[in-house]
Amino acid sequence: MPLPEPVANIAERIVGYYETKATPPFLIYQYRPKDEYAVRRELEDLRRWLEADPRNIDCDTISLAEVFWETLEEGGQLDEIIDLELAGAYEDAHLAVRQVLSARPTLADRVVERIRSKQTERSAIFLYRAGALYPAHRTSTLLDELKARIDSPVTLLYPGSIEGDYGLRFMGQTEPTYGYRALIIPRGEP
Repeated sequence: MPLPEPVANIAERIVGYYETKATPPFLIYQYRPKDEYAVRRELEDLRRWLEADPRNIDCDTISLAEVFWETLEEGGQLDEIIDLELAGAYEDAHLAVRQVLSARPTLADRVVERIRSKQTERSAIFLYRAGALYPAHRTSTLLDELKARIDSPVTLLYPGSIEGDYGLRFMGQTEPTYGYRALIIPRGEP
């Protein structure tokens, strides 16, 4: 079964990197939030395709939600943050979350550590469950921090919409962010 066009585009860029060893691609696979489970199935098909002969590219997925919750638990402020949210003090809760995520080791430090623990000579990394970071941490910030530190292809699964040519509106909730230094590959309509 052939890969759908946008997924084939991701595959082509990952394979192309290992053929040329140019700059590793940082990709954003943009899709409508309601398509989350279909995108996960596509990712599984892509993983099988990339790992098969003759490509032999190891694929690893990292749940940003998992890293997020581990960071909050280890930061020792999870109960306090939950209490703030239960009390309706959302801005205070979001500020507390931002402070925990930016303390060393930062969220980016933790993601880099996970990538490096899984990274092989021929790796492709897929970041998913980015919605857990909203509204405390922007994915653009995370990708910028990773770009300088990771030398494997990285694809962020991005639930949201494209605004104009290069703006991304996360989950339909945020103001569009411009200036992502990653190639945006829209899923489009199924």
